[in-house]
Amino acid sequence: MKILRIILINTVDFYTRGTSQGSTTDFLRNSEGYPYIPATHIKGVMRTEAERIMRSRMDYKYEPLKFESDTDVSDAEEERRKKIRTEEELKIREVSPDVCNLFGKRHGENSEVYHEGKIKLTDFIADKKVMSVPRMHVAIDREKLSKKGKSLFRILAVPGGSRFTGYLFMSNLTEDENKLLMASLHSMCHYGLGGERSRGMGDFKIEECSSISYEEFIKGGVFL
Repeated sequence: MKILRIILINTVDFYTRGTSQGSTTDFLRNSEGYPYIPATHIKGVMRTEAERIMRSRMDYKYEPLKFESDTDVSDAEEERRKKIRTEEELKIREVSPDVCNLFGKRHGENSEVYHEGKIKLTDFIADKKVMSVPRMHVAIDREKLSKKGKSLFRILAVPGGSRFTGYLFMSNLTEDENKLLMASLHSMCHYGLGGERSRGMGDFKIEECSSISYEEFIKGGVFL
């Protein structure tokens, strides 16, 4: 097994939905109050970018994949989004096994059995507590294209320049799988993480991506 330590820096403000109080919604914090990015969200965006990369290399027509961890997706019911995700996953598996080998796959469209992929991720946790950046927004009714009643709300974002550290575990990757993994990681940073990306939030850059030993990982006190 190979372990990568990855440090991401948000180049602009970053927001993931946490707890709400009145019209104010905070960003996600762990039990100690540090901002963090869930592993499921990072893996979801990486998978979507890996699929996009593979589709760009093939003569393949597709509908954009909608995945549960994308907080901007709100125009479809969850059951419909789940069906879209499953259908797209099966199509991708037909033309490229690398994505499913890396990120996992279902047995079939209606199967609840899910095979683990070759990679695992930890949550990415900020190296220090931060002062939040408030942003005011107006809620819009998408059908009427007008503001909703009591439409003004505020979100609290993580300021740009924060450092998030996480770990990626991989085992027995082929050369092609490793190339796709690294490409999806870099593409994820350009695509962005968290919500409010349409408002210019969530861009990241990679400060470090280095191989470490299991002993170094244990010394860091991080566990899956």
